[in-house]
Amino acid sequence: MPFWIGLLALTPLVSRATTVPFVESFDSDVSGWEDAVNAPLTFTATGGADGGGYASGQYNLFGYTSPFGGGPIVLRASGADSASGGAFIGDWLADGVGSITAMIRHDAPEDLSFYLRIATAANFPGAVLDSTQTVSANVWTQVTWLVDPSSPLCIAEGGSCAASLANVGNFQIGTSAPAALMDDDVAYTFDVDLVSIVPVPEPGTALLMGLGLAGLALAGRRGDQA
Repeated sequence: MPFWIGLLALTPLVSRATTVPFVESFDSDVSGWEDAVNAPLTFTATGGADGGGYASGQYNLFGYTSPFGGGPIVLRASGADSASGGAFIGDWLADGVGSITAMIRHDAPEDLSFYLRIATAANFPGAVLDSTQTVSANVWTQVTWLVDPSSPLCIAEGGSCAASLANVGNFQIGTSAPAALMDDDVAYTFDVDLVSIVPVPEPGTALLMGLGLAGLALAGRRGDQA
């Protein structure tokens, strides 16, 4: 029997519900969040995306290599540590999680992309939710990860995206690793604030949004014809 199947059989199913909606604002501390080596993040009381507190971790990409072909995990919210009070832990599909957003800032000299990795309490199997957004240096930027098991941006690790999204026990944010940064022996800083669990829009809200967009499109066509 493959190793990951045996591990899955030994992994308890999540029984708690995700807190939806929820915003981790790091108002007074780092709320149990950790860095790449499971050390507590650094707390700063002012200067966050909303003017208040935020959390930071560091990572040195010098000589970085990964057997999985992606960049490193730089920020962690572990269920075992009750990070954010365990708000991110649960069955995201049954609990109606539509997306996850976070305000992110870094000081690397290259634009970076960020992915979200979720996994069971045993940290495997899991799935990666990718994003097409990039974040420039020293600018708070909101990154959004859609929670959709059928999306091509959801990449499963040793199982399926649906199974991983239904049993979230670990929540991790990772970044790309541009080749140019792997030559620099520098510990770059990654700041995070306002990490949000966004519910799936109610049907009425989604319909109104769709009608609004259609109306804008129609108005634009009329303007072109005038």
